[in-house]
Amino acid sequence: MTWQLLILLSVLFGSTSTLLKRVILIDDRSHPKAYSAFFQILTGLLIGLFGFITTDMSYAGFQSILFNLALMVLLYGFGNVFSFQALKTLEASKFTIIFSTRVLFTILASTLILRERLLPQHLLGAILIFIGVLLVNDKSLKKLAFSKTEGIGLLAAASFGLANTNSRFILQTLDLYPFLFIAFVLPGVFIALIYPRIVGQMKVFLNKKIMSKMLIMSIVYALGAIAFFSSLKLAPTSSQVVSLNLTSVIVTVLLAIIFLKERKNLVQKLFAASVSFAGLLLVG
Repeated sequence: MTWQLLILLSVLFGSTSTLLKRVILIDDRSHPKAYSAFFQILTGLLIGLFGFITTDMSYAGFQSILFNLALMVLLYGFGNVFSFQALKTLEASKFTIIFSTRVLFTILASTLILRERLLPQHLLGAILIFIGVLLVNDKSLKKLAFSKTEGIGLLAAASFGLANTNSRFILQTLDLYPFLFIAFVLPGVFIALIYPRIVGQMKVFLNKKIMSKMLIMSIVYALGAIAFFSSLKLAPTSSQVVSLNLTSVIVTVLLAIIFLKERKNLVQKLFAASVSFAGLLLVG
């Protein structure tokens, strides 16, 4: 399977899981930090179970990348907390476009750390992505300002953008399923350790109705993660993978309009998504 086809699969699964996250977070009982940790651990266990059944889960050579593994835990741990906090109040369509700026952080980190080549069209694409983010922000047409929640969305984008470059480096040493298992479980455990109160708050997810939604969301997200990181390992550059993966901007906005009835500023959202998509094509 080619890395381009894997990216298309990751877009489909990723957009669907974003909508599912938003549906569950609308419930006032769901605490973002507890939700984040529980979701990461559950998804990691599902991936690990599949990995143990189907492939080799050894961690040979991990000693040489201990710093990168620690960085992975921090970036994915806090990145997920930021994304869940933002999704608690932001519309899924708006969050998705703000979150698309992670491609800028991936390009910067990949250029400086992995020495991947940055072309002029990448810079033009980056400008278009920022324009799309500003257009989807209700306040941005009046003044250049983000709300606190939108700022948290940008922190999530920065965390995941840097984490993607770090993950490509780790995948040069670890196989896919061992990497994914710890990339989900360890950040979730880390967040639970630094915020111990959320352990008690996780009991809300044991509700049969919510747990069934969590399982569906975790399975969908796991499939998207497997497709994404498989392509990250196969593709020529990490920037291409992250850029093409962000075609989910269009998919998520359209799905949110159709299924979640997020139709406020509809024309503005569609135009912003289209501008961001044009930028993503240039970056890819």
